[in-house]
Amino acid sequence: MDWLIFILSVIEAIAWPVAFVAAVVFLRQEWVDVIGRIQSTKHKEIQIEFGHRLQEASKKAKSSLPYSVDLASKGLAHRLELAGYSPRGAILESWIDVEASLEELGARYEIPRDELKHPDIHMMELRLGEDNALGKGAFSLLQSLCEMRNEAFYLTNKVIKSDAAKEYVSLANRMATLLKEA
Repeated sequence: MDWLIFILSVIEAIAWPVAFVAAVVFLRQEWVDVIGRIQSTKHKEIQIEFGHRLQEASKKAKSSLPYSVDLASKGLAHRLELAGYSPRGAILESWIDVEASLEELGARYEIPRDELKHPDIHMMELRLGEDNALGKGAFSLLQSLCEMRNEAFYLTNKVIKSDAAKEYVSLANRMATLLKEA
């Protein structure tokens, strides 16, 4: 009977780990869906809230960005469509327009290109002076757009919803328009 007790104790010892692994394997897609609904994540000192940050950026945009949308700007309609099937791609493409507008702004205000590659928004605000055409709210919105772009680029396991990407595309387009007009 000792061997029966041994087999029973082995089965008892591995039952829960096997059940857990089986649940993870069989419910893999459901886990991905649940994780995709998470709006924020925190690891040690870093906390990221994409959906919340986008809502804050939209509120800031109401007061600091023009309402006009530049439909001709390098395929806005295409990026809005892209947001439907590749939200991350739409965000990254939209940021490229913002960077191009930043370079144009830098050329007009004689800001060295190196400072615009990895923009320090606060330093840019200081260089442009207090009487610049952008306004104070635009700089914090620009910082938010930059941070959200970085989240989309570096946090590849985070699911970004197409509605959020479309909102980002619209905000980025409005920011690029403001930067071109400044």
